[in-house]
Amino acid sequence: MLDRPLLSAQLHHSHSFDVAKAAQEGELVLSLSTMLGCDYIFVSHKGAHQLLESQRLATTIRELLDILETSPHQSMVVSADETATGELIFTRYDYTWEKRQVSNVIPARVTNTDQVDFMRMMFDCSTTC
Repeated sequence: MLDRPLLSAQLHHSHSFDVAKAAQEGELVLSLSTMLGCDYIFVSHKGAHQLLESQRLATTIRELLDILETSPHQSMVVSADETATGELIFTRYDYTWEKRQVSNVIPARVTNTDQVDFMRMMFDCSTTC
């Protein structure tokens, strides 16, 4: 796993991506956790965010992969939406990687108790970028 100063430097290294701008402005918090060769990229936010809307998801995921320099074949993007009551709702974004592009993004809310517990553990162990 990359260390925190390196991740922070990558995020703030003059990326003109909308994702980098949203993170710099505190709209999104990006964190990364690695387990068994898979990078779990967490995008934390409160309420809905335009970068996670269906028409924007493929570009957002591509920007995340580029900023964090992670492999598209070994990365999972997960949003952690904090509700008004402080509960975290995890949504996994399954995507296809074709011809160096993200396509066919399918959001899947994590509802199975064991999967929610696993996501919470990975999220709690993640390093903020």
